[in-house]
Amino acid sequence: MPVQALEVPRSAANFGLNLLALAGGLGTILGLIYWGPALDALLGPLPWQMGSVVSNHLLVGLAGCLVVFFIIGGVELLGVRTYLNPATGLAGKNLRSPDFKRVAVRLLGLLLTFGIIAVVYWLFPEYHGSFYQPFWDFLQALAFPVGLLVIPYFVWTDMRLADPHDSYWHLGMVPVLLLSGRSLDEIDRPALKSHFMGWAVKAFFLPLMMNYLSGEVRALGNSLTGFMANPNGGGYQFLYDLSYTVDLLFCVVGYTITLRLFDSHIRSTEPTAFGWLIALLCYQPFYSVIGSMYLHYDDSLYWDNWLSSIPVLKNMWAGAIILLLFVYGLSTVAFGLRFSNLTYRGVITNGPYRFTKHPAYVSKNLSWWLISVPWTWPAGGHWHEALRNCCLLGLLNLIYYLRARTEENHLSLRDPDYVAYGLWMNEHGALAWLGKLLPFLRYKPPAVTAAAKSPAAARA
Repeated sequence: MPVQALEVPRSAANFGLNLLALAGGLGTILGLIYWGPALDALLGPLPWQMGSVVSNHLLVGLAGCLVVFFIIGGVELLGVRTYLNPATGLAGKNLRSPDFKRVAVRLLGLLLTFGIIAVVYWLFPEYHGSFYQPFWDFLQALAFPVGLLVIPYFVWTDMRLADPHDSYWHLGMVPVLLLSGRSLDEIDRPALKSHFMGWAVKAFFLPLMMNYLSGEVRALGNSLTGFMANPNGGGYQFLYDLSYTVDLLFCVVGYTITLRLFDSHIRSTEPTAFGWLIALLCYQPFYSVIGSMYLHYDDSLYWDNWLSSIPVLKNMWAGAIILLLFVYGLSTVAFGLRFSNLTYRGVITNGPYRFTKHPAYVSKNLSWWLISVPWTWPAGGHWHEALRNCCLLGLLNLIYYLRARTEENHLSLRDPDYVAYGLWMNEHGALAWLGKLLPFLRYKPPAVTAAAKSPAAARA
């Protein structure tokens, strides 16, 4: 029998600290939305063609992100000192004097990384429209602080890294070796592969999340106005938008802050093509095709129309949807600085993850059933249309189930603590009963020895 964990392993992030940061970030966003007109009247047009507080939704969203980062980053850097965690590869004191030649090579590797990503953005028409304008504005805002801090950071890590010949150094050495006519044998190709896969995740998801955050801040402002004008009728939409703002606030921070200094660096990426495929299908631009042409599971009848004649049940139904959406948002909050798809950046075992291994997927998929009520059909429709909608939503649920399985396999192979966590959840999770009823849902470790390596499992 597989080893059973007696204790849930320690989480890589502090959920209480993340909630404090959430309060600060959300408070900043809501405060700027509410007092935006007064600030605009006081300050006038913002400098550098930023418009006004009321109109610049990206600025409001980024202000919230900065508060989240400074709260979590400040505590983890100055209080917890996460850079001393073994996974960072950083020492608590200088190991050597800086080698400025090596630093220059590593900086060249960073510049080459940025250049390759820029070519990809230039090449594909997807990135040429106005949809990604908030992301380009974000990059302009980020250019100054990155330019100011990158050289000191690379010098500091050169003195502290156990092995300063990281993936940036290997990438920077490629043109150096080619121009000098030397062999590329000393280049660590697996390190470069991991480097580009990690940056591919950032390059794909960060533009999406930045644009979604800007749009969600706009929607939140509109729904807040509606809620204040009509407290009895505007609460649902306000809370709906608020829940997605919670999610996107930490998404943007997570994809941006991938640094060893905070132990939030990408340790590995999903190793299988299937894992990448099944994840990317859930996001634009791919889902615009999949969702409209193949998995279009909803029609003109939604939960609020369906329950319009039963106000009490309608209000309870709305409450259930909002509860699920906040579980979804808080599942992202649980990662702190470490959220991103397709990556391993530490095992999260607290917050909603103390109750189930995949709270975000479970809550999001359940909310889709409650919102779209696919088992119903509008006037003039037929029962077989409702059956088709249920089947299509079921197929979308299957995609998320497969995402969950690929993530489990990835994390299990990278960290024995995840094996211990999965085994613990089999017995103690809120859905453990469902796993006993449907054994295929239970976590299955890739090998017994993986769990045995975990301190939490060793005491079993």
